[in-house]
Amino acid sequence: MFLRRRPLQRPLHALAAAVAPAAAEATTWIPEFPSPLPGQRYDPRLLLRSCSDAARLRQAHARLLVLGALSDAAAAAQLLASYASLHMLDSARLVLDSAADPCSLAWNAMIRAYTRAGHHGKALGCFWEMLARHVDPDKYTFPLVLRACAGAGDLVAGESAHQEAAQRELDVDVYVRTALVDMYAKMGMLTTAKELFETMRETDVVSWNAMISGFASGGDPWGSLTLFRRMQSAGLEPNSVTILNLLPAICELSDILLCRALHGFAVRRLLLSKVSNGLMDSYSKCGSVETARLLFDGKSGSRDAVSWGTMISGYVQNGCFSEALELFDDLSREKIGLNRVSVVSALVAATETRDLEKGRDIHAYAGEEWINSDVSVVTALPNRVTIVSVLPACSELQDVKLGKSIHAYVLKSQSCLDVSTVTALVATYAKCGFFHSAHALFDAVSHKDIITWNALINGYAQTGDAGSAMKMFHQLRLMGMHPDSGTMVGVLPACALLNDINNGMCAHGLIIKNGFEADLHVKNVIVDMYAKCGDFASAENLFLVAKSCNDEISWNTLITGYMQSGRAKEAMSAFHQMKCENLKPNLVTYVSILPAAAYFAALREGMSLHGSVIKSGFESHLIVGNSLIDMYSKCGRVDYAKDIFDQMQIKDIVSWNAMMSGYAAHGLGEDAVALFSRMCENHVKADSISFLAVLSACRHGGLIEEGRRIFNSMSSEHNFEPNLEHYACLVDLLGRCSQLDEAWHLIQSMPMAPDAGVWGALLGACRMHSNAWLGEIALKNLVKLEPQNAAHYVVLSSIYAQLGRWAEARSTRKMMGHTGLTKTPGCSWVEIKNIVHAFRVGDQSHPQYESMSKLWDTLQEKMEDMGYVPDTSSVLHNVEEEEKTSFLYSHSERLAISFALLNTEPETLCHRRSNELALKSVYTSNLQNGLEMNQGVMLK
Repeated sequence: MFLRRRPLQRPLHALAAAVAPAAAEATTWIPEFPSPLPGQRYDPRLLLRSCSDAARLRQAHARLLVLGALSDAAAAAQLLASYASLHMLDSARLVLDSAADPCSLAWNAMIRAYTRAGHHGKALGCFWEMLARHVDPDKYTFPLVLRACAGAGDLVAGESAHQEAAQRELDVDVYVRTALVDMYAKMGMLTTAKELFETMRETDVVSWNAMISGFASGGDPWGSLTLFRRMQSAGLEPNSVTILNLLPAICELSDILLCRALHGFAVRRLLLSKVSNGLMDSYSKCGSVETARLLFDGKSGSRDAVSWGTMISGYVQNGCFSEALELFDDLSREKIGLNRVSVVSALVAATETRDLEKGRDIHAYAGEEWINSDVSVVTALPNRVTIVSVLPACSELQDVKLGKSIHAYVLKSQSCLDVSTVTALVATYAKCGFFHSAHALFDAVSHKDIITWNALINGYAQTGDAGSAMKMFHQLRLMGMHPDSGTMVGVLPACALLNDINNGMCAHGLIIKNGFEADLHVKNVIVDMYAKCGDFASAENLFLVAKSCNDEISWNTLITGYMQSGRAKEAMSAFHQMKCENLKPNLVTYVSILPAAAYFAALREGMSLHGSVIKSGFESHLIVGNSLIDMYSKCGRVDYAKDIFDQMQIKDIVSWNAMMSGYAAHGLGEDAVALFSRMCENHVKADSISFLAVLSACRHGGLIEEGRRIFNSMSSEHNFEPNLEHYACLVDLLGRCSQLDEAWHLIQSMPMAPDAGVWGALLGACRMHSNAWLGEIALKNLVKLEPQNAAHYVVLSSIYAQLGRWAEARSTRKMMGHTGLTKTPGCSWVEIKNIVHAFRVGDQSHPQYESMSKLWDTLQEKMEDMGYVPDTSSVLHNVEEEEKTSFLYSHSERLAISFALLNTEPETLCHRRSNELALKSVYTSNLQNGLEMNQGVMLK
């Protein structure tokens, strides 16, 4: 969304170079310019108004530089606007960049110039740069910026601009509010547009036109007509723009009576001359080309290129190809310039009449450079095959605007309007989420084939509406139609989304029955469905049956399924097997497998994967960069993660969130808060995960004031209501900082019922500060929410043990036993030479157990000599201190550390991952052991 900013000021010689050619010619033309009176300054507007071409404007620019008149901000803005009016955008930008302190007038002129030229991205970049230079936008800035957002189709930028306007209380201004309504309407956000429109203090014709246009182009023709009637009831007089905005709605309804009614309205309001071209087009699309011709003939003295193009196109749309060619011949005798519509329509007519000679004549006549470069003219028009080939690209790019343009072209060129074209359009609308338009086309097809059904089913499945996909599938079966492999490719992902293994198995049976299983793509989708539904036995069996036929997609499907189910070890194993099969991992493979390295904190494996990513040329991909940041952060190298983050040319919200989460996990709270502030300054809109990451960082870093401030700013500054996870974070932060009373009051004041995460945070804080009273309240609520979670009982038992209340500790343990709950034994992992070794509490089965025990005893003696005293507060047994210490010695974490120290060389970094229980009891000793053995130990 954001463009790389230009330098804040260009050197003066750059501007001088821009006007140097003109300065050399300054003696050839200098307009008469009255000398100012003493104490007065030149008015540059007088000079600039006389500049009708680029050469004169450059000379005037040079003259103003000599006179020093450009030191005035308004003069610089006027010069910039003059360059923009002649489409000299680079020169206009030089004027802006060279101004010492450009005012909002200059910035507005530059943004307006970019927007009018269709450079919407540059216009938005100019706006962000304006904010960065602390120039306050005004009520004239935001309509321009919002128009650029609509033109670029950038809803995120539009929402950010809306927020900026609201912060300055400019969103209530009628022009800004109208621009907001127009922007949201053009983006298809009709509900938001309507809400803004209905809350306007005052409405004018422009705001009503924006709403009518939005509903007409957004697939709600009746809504636009209702607005038209409401507009008149409100006492506002519709203008020519109102009528032109209504015409697409009438065309979509194909209602000739409505078209005639609007025609009569235009005549009564004396607006016919301004809307006649639009009416001609609408009559043609409604099938009344004769009425369109009457309108055309009535314009005998005022026909322009658009009029001719509309009429010729109307004939082509209605199959009147001979009339279209005759009219084109008439046009060629007129002294009127051609436009694209005229030439394209005439070429269609020549194609349909199979008149090759006529087609060559048209092409020769339209040989002007400006039109001959148009692809649709050069290629003598896209045909059905071209259209069906291009539409899937619209789906992939989510470019529904282009899809609508092609749809309009198809409607005009009736020769392309067959089942295959309509099916491609249905698929495009469905995959872009425009199901109203998709269903309208689907329902209009009288003889639907299975591919048409597949288009809608796949569209629903791909946009996440699995229920509607299954509903369409059942309707298909009830209609007596036989699904093909394309149908099943849509149905199986829907079953996976619903976690419906039973329907998935039925679909698999249908595939076998119809012989579709031999299709590798279908087989991959079946594997994916079983994996996502948790049935890995079936997924693996199906995968192994045809192992020799598996391709990269097959392996990616299996690896992704493993990772989504938390089976990182199996995913990593599958990745190595894939390479053994001489299959080259692709972008999807790396994005899927990098989280496996992060899961095990396997730094060497992660670095190896990073090397492969670079070798394969995928490092510049945004999604890979985000995965690398996450992987290095979870492997303990937040410095590497920061390097990746800083080197990324393009960042999205996921990039910022990943980096903040990395800082949070490593206790770098201040770095995370600073990054969050930097993100906001870069106008990146924070989401739920952003706030969760920065609040977690405050929690781990003990930054209570920053945590409170950020939490409160969510609703006050960012218009974002905290959810349960955010409350749990703040409760944990307050608890860690000994503010248990405040945490308790926060829970009581929550606008929603606290969940297990919130109560769990309070219980953990109670354990930290030995607060049995609040701990009992927390456990009481946790038992209701998570009756099968034994860990909560263990924490409360630990609190009692810390207070020496052994009877209550035993009672809590017994309560856990009566409910049939058992505590899962702690487990730790250590990676050595790319192999992950696992250890459980009290595990004596390892062949090196004796050696590990002796090593630990030796280290324990050395640690005690150094002053180390074991923390036995986590031992929940009423025994002597010596016995408590022996309990700690058998903890899985110490077994893992001992094994690592025995099996690695000095100066080796060992990565160790474990459960969090008893971390407090072993962290200090692990650190001392690492120092003693000259080996690094990274705990996770």
